[in-house]
Amino acid sequence: MNNQLLILLVEDEPLVRELMKDVLSDLGNAVIECDRADAGLACLESNADDIALLVTDIVTPGSLNGHQLAQIVSIRWPRLKVLITSGYADASTHQLPPNTTFLAKPWSYHQIEDAVRSLIP
Repeated sequence: MNNQLLILLVEDEPLVRELMKDVLSDLGNAVIECDRADAGLACLESNADDIALLVTDIVTPGSLNGHQLAQIVSIRWPRLKVLITSGYADASTHQLPPNTTFLAKPWSYHQIEDAVRSLIP
């Protein structure tokens, strides 16, 4: 990717979060990390104009989950693209908000790259 994007990553599993951060960074992006969707929402409230993409796990601890966060984003920041990931087979059947793409875990480097490029050309 030629232009550095700012990506908000919400993932509660530290190893998965670190791996995803590494992939997104390798693609030339700056990454802000949060371990819960409610922390991600707080980050969006102060940085939404700078963030190009939200990448969130669908299941996160706290008062919000990733799906709820994506719904809030679609209403409050409709230009913001969202990539939802999950290791649960039935997660892909959730009704996704606009500007949202689903990616099943486990994912590969190239799947992340393709997903990011499809959302942010």
